Amino acid sequence: MAKRQERHQRKKENKEKVSRVKTPRGKLAKSTKISLSILAAILLLVIAGSIFFFQKYGKEVTAAIDAGEEHAAKIQESDFKQYHPTTILDKNGQVIKELKTQERDYLTYDKMDPLVSQALTSIEDKRFYEHHGVDTQGLLTVALNAATGRGVRGASTITQQLVKNIYLTPEVSISRKIEEMVMAQSLEKKFTKHQILEYYLNNVYFGHGAYGINAAAKVYFGKSINDTSLLEKATLVGITNNPGIFDPTTNKKNALKRAKLILKEMNAQGYITKEQYDKAVKDDFNAEVHSNALNNQLDNNEVALAVDSTTKILMGQQDFRFQYQFDTKEEEDRYNEEYTTAYNKVYQRILSGGYQISTNIDPGLHDQLQGILSNVMNSWQDRGGENNFYTKQAALTVIDNQTGDVVASVGGRGEEGNHYNRAFLSYRQPGSAIKPLVSYAPAYERGLLESSAVSDDRPNNTYPNNVYNGSKGNLTLRNALAISSNVVAYKLASENRDELKEPIYQPLAQMQFTGLDVADDNPIIAVGGMTYGATTQEMASGIATLVNQGNYRTPLNIQTIKRKDNGQEIFTQNDLAQQKVYSDDAAYLTIDTMKAVHQNADGTAAGLSLAHNQYWAVKTGTTDEAKDLWTVGATPYYTVAVWAGDDTPQPQDNASVGQATKEIFKQTMDLLNNGKEDVDFQMPSSVQKAGGQLVTRSSQTKQVLATRKNALQTATASIDTLAKQKANELTAAKLNTPMVEEASTFSNQLISERIDTLSQFELIVTDTQDNWQTFDQYAQQVFALVQQVEPSGGTLSDQYTNVYRNKEAEYAHEKAARDSAINTVKDQIDDTKNQSKDLDKRINDLKKQLEEKD
Repeated sequence: MAKRQERHQRKKENKEKVSRVKTPRGKLAKSTKISLSILAAILLLVIAGSIFFFQKYGKEVTAAIDAGEEHAAKIQESDFKQYHPTTILDKNGQVIKELKTQERDYLTYDKMDPLVSQALTSIEDKRFYEHHGVDTQGLLTVALNAATGRGVRGASTITQQLVKNIYLTPEVSISRKIEEMVMAQSLEKKFTKHQILEYYLNNVYFGHGAYGINAAAKVYFGKSINDTSLLEKATLVGITNNPGIFDPTTNKKNALKRAKLILKEMNAQGYITKEQYDKAVKDDFNAEVHSNALNNQLDNNEVALAVDSTTKILMGQQDFRFQYQFDTKEEEDRYNEEYTTAYNKVYQRILSGGYQISTNIDPGLHDQLQGILSNVMNSWQDRGGENNFYTKQAALTVIDNQTGDVVASVGGRGEEGNHYNRAFLSYRQPGSAIKPLVSYAPAYERGLLESSAVSDDRPNNTYPNNVYNGSKGNLTLRNALAISSNVVAYKLASENRDELKEPIYQPLAQMQFTGLDVADDNPIIAVGGMTYGATTQEMASGIATLVNQGNYRTPLNIQTIKRKDNGQEIFTQNDLAQQKVYSDDAAYLTIDTMKAVHQNADGTAAGLSLAHNQYWAVKTGTTDEAKDLWTVGATPYYTVAVWAGDDTPQPQDNASVGQATKEIFKQTMDLLNNGKEDVDFQMPSSVQKAGGQLVTRSSQTKQVLATRKNALQTATASIDTLAKQKANELTAAKLNTPMVEEASTFSNQLISERIDTLSQFELIVTDTQDNWQTFDQYAQQVFALVQQVEPSGGTLSDQYTNVYRNKEAEYAHEKAARDSAINTVKDQIDDTKNQSKDLDKRINDLKKQLEEKD
């Protein structure tokens, strides 16, 4: 350190000497002129570039500066010193988990070996002691990278990195870079250089759950940072650049190479002697993860969800832009990388301490639901894999429909050591369980009703196929969902996209389904053919959205989040806003349609009943080869989603495993709804009963529009017919003009004009009018004239023949169109009669049932 300070002093003295040298007056040297010219050119370029930059990014820059100053005003020392472990409280305020995931052993600057901070500054920020938070020389790197299309990268000082680690998400943009720079300069005004180094080295992430360099030394080398060798110190500092690439346990070669680069810089900058350098580069290390140094195992499903939810909440507070649908695969991949980086950073900070997370977790209820799932799945005892866990697994999510809270998150069968929460982490193909969300609710948005009929005939010879391998003809939407027609769901999804002019997965994106892919804008997802799939939590929140009149609420088990250092409440559940995904009537109609799945004799959940509810909705789901089995549904009080299958998808016995999901669903609902009043789902004012069926505002609007459209078409057709009639009157007047009896008095030109006039005749073919015979009479008159002039045929005969044949073809086409329209109307009348008979039958059956009850 002394050598470096001496070198800085010599540089300063040399500058002073140079400034005292007097330049001779008179003409400037040629080299000086050239230098000044170049400087002038550069200055002009800089000015021009600045003008362009501020024209393009001026507003963005101003907003970023304001945001940076706003965040900077809130910076406090306790942000970097979180001595208190994060605690998770249950619904009664009792501590159910205290996260002691790292032995922080916070080291102040004066107690840390100076070689550690020297290693850091030598490789990460050579001008650390010279700048004020932002390296103005390094900004040229940022400009060059931006100009060459390599993004806004480079020139991050240690102070800026600290700001980014603690306060900002890793978004790469001009506004974020400026915000970071403003905050860094503010940080340098509040704290000394030594404090900043102290904060950085105690907060940066080193991988394997280690936050801070002292924790990292214990994780990788089993000792304190001050007890490590010079090579080990350089190795640990090297990790901060990229914990994955420079992990000394999995990528020793990379870690060693970077460590030696750091040592070389330390020697070159005078921090270590040549002897120290030579000794260190010849040294070696043995790194391994010491699991006893950290305890970051979240072995409670509910706690794991709470930490995940908290992570996403804090990411949002750091202005991370969540995204659920993408235009290109490249955009999707880029987002996933940014998301993972931001998530891991915030997640590790939560584990490292400083927060009190109050939840609605009910440990007793969780144990009861875990018991239901484990007992039902107890029939399958096969185990496998490295950890010898059960091969066949299941997951369960329960949502309170009144609040939107996740009441329970059961992520597996609960065997010892298996802590993976499949309920919110495992993406599985949802099969037919997704149909209400992507096919039926949007169809009801378009104005269709439960009684609307759709053909069950396959649209092509490839897909989709029904599980019953055939077609059941025209099906009402209610019947189609009850028997789970894949064909109808596929057709509805396709029509929804065409008519609503939005991607098929649009409602899923609005409900924050995180496994969506650009390829999922395909009607095949209506039968569960998604690229990645969905979780039980996402499926439950989707159905809960239907119960909540189409309003989506983010599924959380978090009530409040507080900072422990100052008691500040940084989140409350009231902060969350609902998002309208479906109209009230579309949501209600979908829920009502789902009742048919268990009410209809041929429904896929026929025979399933709940002990305390008669008003409930359900949908089953089965994927190809029954690799994933689902039962999702709701009462007015709770929504439950159940999945079962193998962690590595394998064909299942649908009869047994599918029945298991229904049994878990039933027992869960019976437990949750016991003691609650048996009430129906709330019907919105936009839905009414008329003519024995539910009619919605959407359907009435569509009917009005259809009536207006038909009236307009009828009026247009009438006007068109009148115009044709007027045109024909003029044509007839020409054709009926007196003729000289002798054909010889007619010139070919006059007859040709008669043929042209004939071609102008307008054919009228409707269900009430047909003027072909009138046309034919005129045609015979003209033909007689042609025969007199050209008895053996000729030019006029050919001209006449072409006109007549064209009119003949036009008439045939118009007649076929009319007949087709008439047949369609007849079919609609027949369908209506059949539906009416079916409705009468159901009314009679209902009357009989009521009479039997009486």
